[in-house]
Amino acid sequence: KVRGGWGQTGNQEGLSDFAAFGLLDFSRITPGNVLIGPGIRRLTIANPDLTWEKTTQSNVGIDLTTWNNRLTFTADVYWKKTNGLIMSIPLPSSVGVEQPFVRNDGVLTNQGVEFSVSSQNYKNSRLTWTTDFNISFNKNEVTKLELQKVYDYAGIYSNGQSAIRMTEGRPLGSFFGYISEGVDPESGNIVYKDLDNNGIITPDDRTFIGQAAPKFIYGMTNNLSFMGFDLNVFIQGIQGNQVFNATKMDLEGMFDSKNQSANVLDRWQKPGDITELPRANEAGDGNLDNIHNSTRFVEDGSFLRLKSVTLAYNFPQRLLSDIKVQNLSIYATAQNLLTFTKYSGFDPEVNAYGVNSRGTEFGVDYGTYPQTRQIILGLNITF
Repeated sequence: KVRGGWGQTGNQEGLSDFAAFGLLDFSRITPGNVLIGPGIRRLTIANPDLTWEKTTQSNVGIDLTTWNNRLTFTADVYWKKTNGLIMSIPLPSSVGVEQPFVRNDGVLTNQGVEFSVSSQNYKNSRLTWTTDFNISFNKNEVTKLELQKVYDYAGIYSNGQSAIRMTEGRPLGSFFGYISEGVDPESGNIVYKDLDNNGIITPDDRTFIGQAAPKFIYGMTNNLSFMGFDLNVFIQGIQGNQVFNATKMDLEGMFDSKNQSANVLDRWQKPGDITELPRANEAGDGNLDNIHNSTRFVEDGSFLRLKSVTLAYNFPQRLLSDIKVQNLSIYATAQNLLTFTKYSGFDPEVNAYGVNSRGTEFGVDYGTYPQTRQIILGLNITF
């Protein structure tokens, strides 16, 4: 079957109930121990033109079933264009409001292809084995911004810089910073690439240094049933993405009194040392040059994870009829058992800034708690 589709959808996720109104904030002013108030101050600026985003999508797909329904294949190609992106515009303090100005600004495009395969590998009276596999490729690009052409996101508190830059012609989740060329053996400081060749390192030497969005994602589920036993194995993976490891900045930065990783034992200590870790700051010097956002903190985030394994046993009906039980099964489930990755942090599947509806802040590891490994035992009884 060959099919096609077209449609438009609206999205207002990320907007509060009163986002279009100019809001006031009330508080009690407390100079010293004296309570005065309530005090009133402006919180937001009204925007009566604020509306939801509009996404227009077209897709073409094919469904194929063959081998007496034992193999099913699906493929989809899609194009998506989102107009009126909901953006939070930072305002100067002189405006006198605490929160950013929310408006519709910009166009985002997505295009990609998705494949899925379902197969019945083996089936007889005792053994059944099925497999489901899917893989998705997506490419997005910010094609238009109106009010301002550059937005910086994912602020890093340790150095006061933003890890992600959003601008026209770039995908979401683009890391921005300096290109690190290693540690100078004589001074022990990080050497940054002088892109404009003017002999000094300035913010103009920053460039795009990585991409949080993956080239493709995939997953596979296998189900096996044999003489009352059921086994479900689910693996997932992401390929071609990068992670901004801001956690390393605090664990290997050596710029303040935080506890440090044991890796800093290999730091530069005297002229002539060849190492990947710069010198430790001298007490009170306040030098942050060695922890600028740079390729030093950008790592390969690709991974393959054994996401879950469930083994269950269903007791046969002939054993249950005597105790008046319809169904009885016991099971054990393990989640996040194994992860294969080159990423040096705890977990490559991270987002320090939580669920972000704009997708502007992702792929940053900043003290992020990793996904936990869980073992669950259970019993199901139906009377």
